[in-house]
Amino acid sequence: MGQRGPAPKPTSLVLLEGNPGKRPINKREPQPRRIAPKCPAYLDEDAKVEWRRLVPVLRRMRVLTEADYMALSSLCQMYSTMVKAQNKLTESGLLFKTQSGYVQQSPLLSIVSSCVETITRLAREFGLTPASRTRLQMLSGAPEDQPDGILDF
Repeated sequence: MGQRGPAPKPTSLVLLEGNPGKRPINKREPQPRRIAPKCPAYLDEDAKVEWRRLVPVLRRMRVLTEADYMALSSLCQMYSTMVKAQNKLTESGLLFKTQSGYVQQSPLLSIVSSCVETITRLAREFGLTPASRTRLQMLSGAPEDQPDGILDF
């Protein structure tokens, strides 16, 4: 059985939000190095393009560490899958006729929908949605051009 309740937020996000719950900060939380992870070779071309687009954004936001490669690669690959499915859906249309003559919704629609849900969930983890950004506050004194200064305690 898994742990109960929502997953705790990383300390860096709690600090960016200004610790609204005023709970004690975990001073012993592991601190991965604040360097951009390497782009995994297994990503397809569209996912690699998205990786190259997102890494600078996440570094400027000061939320990217070396430990984030799996979540970021999943986000990028899911985005690529969604784009491919959406392009096919645009070509084929929302509905199709089965061999027996019934009109059905394209299975591509559920693929796109599933991808969008996963992308949104992963984007929230990185503060990439408007709602998740409203909860974040930039620490004063951390220079804009030095994205690695955010987690210095």
